[in-house]
Parts: sequence; structure tokens; C-alpha cells
Amino acid sequence: MPDRIVLLGGTFDPVHHGHLIVARAVAEACRYDRITLVPSASPPHKGSARASGADRLAMLRLAVEAEELFDVCDVELRRTGRSYTFDTLLALRERLGPRTELHLVMGADMLADLPNWHRSRELVELARIVVARRPPWQREWEGIFADLRSRLGPQAAERLAASVIPTPLIDISSTDIRKRLAEGRSIRFLVPEPVRAFIEQQGLYGTGGRESPV
Repeated sequence: MPDRIVLLGGTFDPVHHGHLIVARAVAEACRYDRITLVPSASPPHKGSARASGADRLAMLRLAVEAEELFDVCDVELRRTGRSYTFDTLLALRERLGPRTELHLVMGADMLADLPNWHRSRELVELARIVVARRPPWQREWEGIFADLRSRLGPQAAERLAASVIPTPLIDISSTDIRKRLAEGRSIRFLVPEPVRAFIEQQGLYGTGGRESPV
């Protein structure tokens, strides 16, 4: 069994280079030798994904198939109902046993909402949370940690503050990629080439199998 599993969850609708660059930066900073990407099925904080779970899983696997750093896990896609992170961590804890460390990577933009997550107090005890902070993200930083201390407890807030990792600012978003595709514009260099080809072949995101070659 692995002695540590590092998870990065998300809708990945679609996965893009920004996801992978930030994940690699976290791996280098924390000396992780593998990061497991977990596509969500039905995240409670977002609307439904545009692409199916099967397509998003396929795109993730295409994106990382030649990269030893990354692995892909479909645990949330195989579970019905909402994709609660606590349930995912608990399922992995039961599968891997108590000796395996669970690490969870999240973006700093999600930190303020963490106390509202399902069973958040238990979640922060179940896994080490690593916060990927991209410059110039300064939004109410002290206020966010004051709220975390109040709602999750001072020890949890201190652990979170000690696990903030600076990562590059990569201005790529899945929303913008979907918009570009719907408008017939190119997404070359925004996503791994196998992902771009899959989107075009499957006619995802309104492409109808026709993406601009420019």
C-alpha cells in the first residue's frame, strides 16, 4: 500500500495546462512524487459539468498518460449522489488503511468556503490540506484565517496557514476554454494536445467536431 496519497479534485471540464502546472508546482514544493487527480461527479458548490463524467475522465487520462507524476482516480464518478470531499477521503481511508497519509490540494480561492463544506471539521482532521496560493491573491487573507480559527478551531487554522504553497499565476480557465470552443476559436496550447484532439473528435462544448485551426 502507498504510504501517502495526494489528491487534487476538480470538475476538470475540461482539464487544462493551468491545472497541471499548479499541481506540478505543489509537487515540487512539497516533494510529492505523485499526485492523483480526482474528477468530481456532482460537486455541491458548482452546477452540473458540461461534459459527461466518462468524457472528463478520458480527457484526464489523455492529459497525463505520459507523465509519471500524475495518476487519475474515478472514485467519485463511481459513487452516486453529491461529490463530497469528506466521503471521498473516508472511502480512501477505509480502502488504504490507517497507515496511509491523506493529503488534499485545494486552491486558495476555495479556502474561505471550507467551513461550509460537508463535515468540514472532520475533513481537516482526516487529511493534510495543502493550499495552492497564486499571486496576486490577497483577498481578505487575514479575515479568512480569522474566520477559519473561529469556525474550525485554532489548531486547524494554524495547520492550514502552515500549508500554504506559492504557485504560478496561470490565467487559464475551463470556463474560458468552453467559451472559445463555442465561438469556434482555437484552444491550442491551453490544453494538452491529446485533450484538444479528443474534444474535437467528440464534438464537445458546442464544437460539433469543428475547431478553428488558428
